[in-house]
Amino acid sequence: MSPEQKVFTRLRRLCVNLFGADSVYDYLPPSDVSYPFVFIGEQFAQTYREHKDGRNKDTQITIHVWHNDYRKRGELSKMIHQIEDAIVKEFGVNGENYSSQIIVDNTTSVPLMHGIIEPNIKI
Repeated sequence: MSPEQKVFTRLRRLCVNLFGADSVYDYLPPSDVSYPFVFIGEQFAQTYREHKDGRNKDTQITIHVWHNDYRKRGELSKMIHQIEDAIVKEFGVNGENYSSQIIVDNTTSVPLMHGIIEPNIKI
């Protein structure tokens, strides 16, 4: 298994432990799933040279958290915070090495709240 896939798998396991397997996806689920849910999406990696072998990498995985009820923004915010805490504990990521945001998504017939977490994890 590649180092990037190991990080992805560990991150998915963290989210499943927090929210249950029926609320965590590694693909965009069908429109009839229940909210809120977590989608572990895009992953990027950059190689940098710290040692002679040049095999050090940083990887970023975009974690999406979706909710369909504006009155429960606090629930979405809490989920984002729980994921951030789990990433910090599991990967030793410092606060300056991840970002998060909540945006409004009007691309569906029902307006959604969309949380986005982007950690930078060293491999």
